[in-house]
Amino acid sequence: MSLNQDLSNIVGPEWVSAEEDLLAAYSQDNSFVPPGMPECVVRPGNTEEVRATVQWANNGSTPLTPVSSGGPRIRGDTIPAKGGVVLDMARMNKIIRIDPKNRVVVIEPGVTFAQLAPEIEKQGLRLAGPLLPRANKSVVASVLEREPTLMPRHHWDVCDPLCCMEVVFGSGDAFRTGEAAGPGGLEGQWAIGGAQKFPLGPHQVDYHRLVQGAQGTMGVVTWATVKCELIPEVKRPFFVGAQRLEDLFGFAYELTKKGYGEELFIVNRVQLAALVKETGFHPGFEETMESLPRWSLVFCIAAGKWFPDEQIEYLEKDLKAIAQGQGQTLENTLGRLTASQILPLLGRHSGDPYWKYNVRGGFREIFFVTTLDRFPPFLDLVHRTAAEIGVSNDRIGVYLQPIVQGSSCHCEFDLFFDPEDENETSKARTLFETASSRLIEMGAFFSRPYPAWAEEVYASRGQFVNSLKKVKSVFDPNHVMNPGKLCF
Repeated sequence: MSLNQDLSNIVGPEWVSAEEDLLAAYSQDNSFVPPGMPECVVRPGNTEEVRATVQWANNGSTPLTPVSSGGPRIRGDTIPAKGGVVLDMARMNKIIRIDPKNRVVVIEPGVTFAQLAPEIEKQGLRLAGPLLPRANKSVVASVLEREPTLMPRHHWDVCDPLCCMEVVFGSGDAFRTGEAAGPGGLEGQWAIGGAQKFPLGPHQVDYHRLVQGAQGTMGVVTWATVKCELIPEVKRPFFVGAQRLEDLFGFAYELTKKGYGEELFIVNRVQLAALVKETGFHPGFEETMESLPRWSLVFCIAAGKWFPDEQIEYLEKDLKAIAQGQGQTLENTLGRLTASQILPLLGRHSGDPYWKYNVRGGFREIFFVTTLDRFPPFLDLVHRTAAEIGVSNDRIGVYLQPIVQGSSCHCEFDLFFDPEDENETSKARTLFETASSRLIEMGAFFSRPYPAWAEEVYASRGQFVNSLKKVKSVFDPNHVMNPGKLCF
């Protein structure tokens, strides 16, 4: 029996395709990772079809590459490195439950930011999401990838805002994590007040940590519970500008330590000008960039339902005193940019095309985790490398996002280039590869080692790799789940 016929018997013939153009679209993305051609694409519609597909893959040792977000994808993790079948979860796009009381949503992996945001807004909720995610980005994929959220004061654990999930492991076994592992189905648990919010367990193992950051190499998530936040009654944005990055550290640490501010991040003028271009207020990238300081701390204060004006008033007084103690001044404008113009960028998804394409038409990301005060040497390294290659610093956006209450920081370099210019593309690729290697050698912690970095990241971690392979063999004994990623 043919591969297509086998899968058609599981999900129905209309949800299996081997069209050449479709396979070509899944074989590559907008990264420097080499392409890999799948044999077909299958779109399951429920957990049982996912289980049956994974079990079928085990019977024939057929590689499965899970995908849930729309294209263009950008990190190489969904390229089928070993061929096989692409398991596209986009058809599973139900918003199962919105729970305003417990501030959580239960969603399937095909639910995107563009789909979910307006629905939870009707219930007074908002996502604690990343900075301007792609509209067709899967929300479940985003939290599984641990993409940094804009709100460090609400980020209590590196796994937030992910709570519970249902996962079909590579063995073909369906499993529920955290309190969702308790008796009864979802409806039964809701009937007795359960909300699938507590993520730890069952027993003494936090199984969700095996799946997060695994790039689909352990299993396939079929639904997940994601924490939300209340929409504030009033929100007010501010800037703090500086010519030296280090001058912003003291104030940023004070804000995160005391839990002030909602959204909070630091960007260089290249990144801020790129963000502003998304609003349409100042479409001229170069002119906007030239009017900005080299570095900007962007943050908001917010107030809830009761006495919001009074809340904002005392928060602003406190912040001005903290800023003065750090030798800083809160600003409502930076160059040609006003605080009210940055506000629409916070807590929403990007337009189409994705905002990072609007600068030069192409981009590549390098990101890792460190602490905010340890970032300057990494910045110097990237700038020195760029100078060697002949790439201007005005083509490198820098985004610093404090995470986990400000105890650490997501550090990101966005390399903007014109993909139609072979020279620019070549330089961008050289900078991406050289800077990545040097950052890894320098000790940057690549906590999300996508394919472009995985080999170098794991090369010096032999004992950890051995342990990880043992875990992989338990949950995916035939190694059918997204082979060629991570270290297996």
